[in-house]
Amino acid sequence: MRKKKRLNDIYMREVTKRKIKTIWNEELNSYITYKHVLDTSHVCKIYINGKKVALVGKNYTILEYSPIDEQYNVRVFINDEGNIIQYYFDIISSTSFENGEVYFDDLFLDILYDTPYSSGQGYYISIVDENELLAALNNNEITKEEYDRAYDVANKIMKELREGNNKFVNRKEQDFIYLKNYEE
Repeated sequence: MRKKKRLNDIYMREVTKRKIKTIWNEELNSYITYKHVLDTSHVCKIYINGKKVALVGKNYTILEYSPIDEQYNVRVFINDEGNIIQYYFDIISSTSFENGEVYFDDLFLDILYDTPYSSGQGYYISIVDENELLAALNNNEITKEEYDRAYDVANKIMKELREGNNKFVNRKEQDFIYLKNYEE
């Protein structure tokens, strides 16, 4: 069964207190969701370039772009000092807005774009969850066309990242600063 995800649930298991705001951005044709983490039960850490890096912790922010005209959702992890840690691209089949909340139908495949701040070197692109995508195809949860489209979208994103022209990544901290000031 395809994974329909409620945006406000993603990466929030360890979060005990939060502020969430979603706005519509006409220029991007996208919802932007600002998730400010006020407190957590523990810090969520991941390995990036061989070192353990905090991804979600107290006073961290998760900024999400949910464009209507793209087949991906972009999650931006920002630490308590305003440094972008990672961009996380979920490949999706569709985005919807229901009862004041953003949802998307996940196509399993994801692209990670680690920043020089988190990698300690340069930008680093990786593709993950290929095994989940293949399992979904083998279990008839997705069609062969969806499987192929997931890779087409992933390749498009990776090309944009290599060439430096992904419209969401190029916004850098702009929307984070705007929504942080909007929140206060």
